[in-house]
Amino acid sequence: MPSPSPVQWIAAAGCIAAFGGAMVIAGHARQLALSTDARSSAADIFQPVMPAAAFSVPASPGITFQHAAAGAFLVSSGMRAAPAVVVDLCTQAAGRRLLPVRAGYHFADVARWAARNEAQPGAVSLRHVALAAPDVTDMPRLTVTGSIGADKLQVEWEGRGPVVRWLSDASGGRVSEGARGKGALLREGWLAWGGGAALRIQRRTNRACPEAGDLVMQVFRPDGIRADKAIVHAFPMEGQPVSAWMRPGEYRVSTAPSPRLEDQQLFQGLAERGLVRLGAGGIAELAPRDLAAWRAASGGARAVELPAWRQVPQDEHAQALLERLYRMADGAFVREQVRIFNSERRLLAWRVRPVSAHGDCQANVGNAAAPTTGAMPLAASRLFAELPQGWAPWTRIARWPQAAGAARAQVTLALPQPAAGGERLQLLLAGRVLSVDGASMRAHPAPACTGRACPSADAVQLLDLELTPGARSISIHATPIEMGALAAPADQKYRHLRVEGGRLAWHALLQDEGAQRRAASADVRLEDRNGTVLWSGGSPTPAAIDAGLAPLLGMRSDHPNSVAGMLARLPASGGMHNARLSIDLALQASSQAVLDCLGMRRGRWDGARCHGGEPVPHGRQAGMVVLDAETGDVLAAAGAGAGAVTAANWDEVRDFDRTNPARSALRLPAFQHDGGVHRSPGSTFKVVSALGLELAARRDPQIAALLAGLPLDAINQMAARKGYAFQTNAATYPFQTRQAHITNFRDQHLDRRAHDGRLGLAQALTYSLNTWFAWSGELADRSLFGRPEGGAPDLHPLEPGALDSIRPVMGMARQLGFGKAWRLDGGLLPPEYPWSQWDALQASAARVDPVHTRHELRQMAIGLRMQATPLQMALVSAAVGQGGLAAPRLLLALDGREAAVSKPEPLGVRLDRVRAGMKGVIDSGTAAAAFSAPQLAHIRAGLSGKTGTAPTIGDRSTVWFTGWLEPGTLPNQPRRLAISAFISHSEATGGGHAAPVVAAVLASMERARQ
Repeated sequence: MPSPSPVQWIAAAGCIAAFGGAMVIAGHARQLALSTDARSSAADIFQPVMPAAAFSVPASPGITFQHAAAGAFLVSSGMRAAPAVVVDLCTQAAGRRLLPVRAGYHFADVARWAARNEAQPGAVSLRHVALAAPDVTDMPRLTVTGSIGADKLQVEWEGRGPVVRWLSDASGGRVSEGARGKGALLREGWLAWGGGAALRIQRRTNRACPEAGDLVMQVFRPDGIRADKAIVHAFPMEGQPVSAWMRPGEYRVSTAPSPRLEDQQLFQGLAERGLVRLGAGGIAELAPRDLAAWRAASGGARAVELPAWRQVPQDEHAQALLERLYRMADGAFVREQVRIFNSERRLLAWRVRPVSAHGDCQANVGNAAAPTTGAMPLAASRLFAELPQGWAPWTRIARWPQAAGAARAQVTLALPQPAAGGERLQLLLAGRVLSVDGASMRAHPAPACTGRACPSADAVQLLDLELTPGARSISIHATPIEMGALAAPADQKYRHLRVEGGRLAWHALLQDEGAQRRAASADVRLEDRNGTVLWSGGSPTPAAIDAGLAPLLGMRSDHPNSVAGMLARLPASGGMHNARLSIDLALQASSQAVLDCLGMRRGRWDGARCHGGEPVPHGRQAGMVVLDAETGDVLAAAGAGAGAVTAANWDEVRDFDRTNPARSALRLPAFQHDGGVHRSPGSTFKVVSALGLELAARRDPQIAALLAGLPLDAINQMAARKGYAFQTNAATYPFQTRQAHITNFRDQHLDRRAHDGRLGLAQALTYSLNTWFAWSGELADRSLFGRPEGGAPDLHPLEPGALDSIRPVMGMARQLGFGKAWRLDGGLLPPEYPWSQWDALQASAARVDPVHTRHELRQMAIGLRMQATPLQMALVSAAVGQGGLAAPRLLLALDGREAAVSKPEPLGVRLDRVRAGMKGVIDSGTAAAAFSAPQLAHIRAGLSGKTGTAPTIGDRSTVWFTGWLEPGTLPNQPRRLAISAFISHSEATGGGHAAPVVAAVLASMERARQ
């Protein structure tokens, strides 16, 4: 039997250390739960700013103001929030003055200002106008002004009704009331009117604009549902506002601070006597237990010197405190909190690759051995933009000695026998290496800290090591990371010790009333639409795992956002929930296999297995959805590239999911996106733009003629007559400009795509003509007032629908579901269900980035500066093919109740030209090559679609295909099917990469049904 290699022998005790660390953390969690001050009144969070105040929290939805001697309360109960409008105030700067930010106005006001600017250029600033919807007649008009660097902004309103109220952190705890008025804003203010509606205005920091920051405006309206809790804002006469979630009821704030717990009293006494303090190195220091004996001993009798504690007063009270600290239960709890605090102030952690090279290690700080653990602090997950893959678990120093100054440590990885020399080992170090013994570094340490919280890129280093001949161990000499820069306010929620004003402070943990209610933990059984079991006994079945369904169904029982985790939170009469999903397991399995093969690795799929393929580029993700266009049933939801999740890295995955959920390995590429550049749908969005143009054509004969098709000369004459720099024989729009412009793929001219000398919507879709869509989108957008320059593109909706009649492309996008977080429960979950953003039964809303300029309007028309999901783009195709939009659903039945079937909502626009263009994509356009094989003849005949290629970084793109298959195209296919797929970080196009993936899936479906 061959002996293990040195790398395989490294650190066998690492697993034991990790297990020990997990036990410590689990014990700590239990202790925290027990330490929660259950006696504290929920209202006492307001005691420091509103002592003795009384207030009530109504169960009915709305906004209420309540006065108190020390200020005022604003209670927001059962409110629905519109998407926030964010204004970068640095873009409003005119010298040191801020141009006015206007909100609550109608488009007629904008048109009047634009006309005024025609006569007197620059008379009215049209930057960042937040519009009320045309049918909203109660919202006050608001103007915010100020200057760069000023503490306060000025707010002025003009109400449309008799009662408007203003309360902010600059109003001295007083509520201003009146149809017209003025106020000031520091960080937060509320403008309320009518029957409980309100506009919240916040000013928050912006790293790119530190002097001015961002202005965030968000409308709240009553949701109509009885609320089980409300958010209460206390605005004191002096000091900062305090907010907390409260349940309906009557509350009274204590007059004096609540009596402190024993552990808090002990800590406070120690701090007052200097027996606990914050050391120079940021580490909490406790006086030694034998301090009194040390002080009483003569110099020669002292075993060690303790100069740092020489000046600390010592008397009977101090000795009693130390006795209590080291011998009583409350003292043990204080010491544990100090240990936890110190363990999270410095971080020196390491992991090795290959995975088999993790094991026995020893750490020393100074001359003393330091304990290690495999449990990482939550803040450490902020060191990375993506979850590191392919590494052994982390090990870190668990406890640092109470020593001033910067710490240095030595980590030794033992080898069981002398190294032969040349063996390679990679080590990922959270910290900074000083030197290495027993190995040489093949290159300078590579910076590996990629997260937003990184103090510097080399806060994490990648060491590429080569073992030295004869070495029996590898020793890494390094310094730790100071963790203060990585911490977030939420990290302190369950921590007693904090740093305030350069000193240690103890905080009692007030238990939220909602946390007192034990979360439901029912057993769950999930089946696919045909009755095949997918999840049972707390885990997914092997078949479900192989089909890529584990992140959706649940990796394990403690995966709260998964389908099983969501259902487990529901009360169950028999302790069990039985649910049926819309997924077809066989179709899911084949879709996942094809996506892994062709999408991720560019291999060749023969219908049963993958051949060939390339290494997966770093960062690539892929997703696919197949759905029933008539019912909205999701038949398959494949995804790849989010990251491997195993039992070994579950804790790390869970922490990363908490701190960076958008980039978590638990996200579902088929339904969810991270809001980044790699999810732009590219030219597949031209289907939405085309439908938006059809919407505009209903009121504009000129647009209607353009869509129907005009001779090339007529198109060019129209553009010239209106003053637009658009020509069909140009590859760019505007042509002959050095400014921002739109370019056709491979610099093609539109002339060669004309049909019988005419060019219209169908040809523009078939051949994906960027310049045509960019120019047509400008013509249809009312914010530009039909002018080639100027206009007011910088408009934003305060509430959904505010731009629908002005910007038809955006109006159609919203009608198709953009901006909506689709809930896939089929109406089976109760109305009061506590949804969270990343629940598996809730898709990420497809979003279009705010438009500020004409060029950004053009980019929007061709599918850039936005984020979408395969689910949303499949719904777009389904709506075109079906003639209406059906709400998607994943949950078909729950405990014997069947899900609701939505009736497709008609789009209300002409569809024949869009359908013709999408059929042309398959027959002769950008996807023709992918479906040209003879064996795809039947599929090609019934398929319509659209490709998309969205450039991202360098020569890489995110590529897409979306389309639908007519009923009867496949055997036993009674209804229309829609399909959509994307692949990020692709070197190809949508027609060359995404369309072949869809072709292979459809071919597999055809074979399976024969």
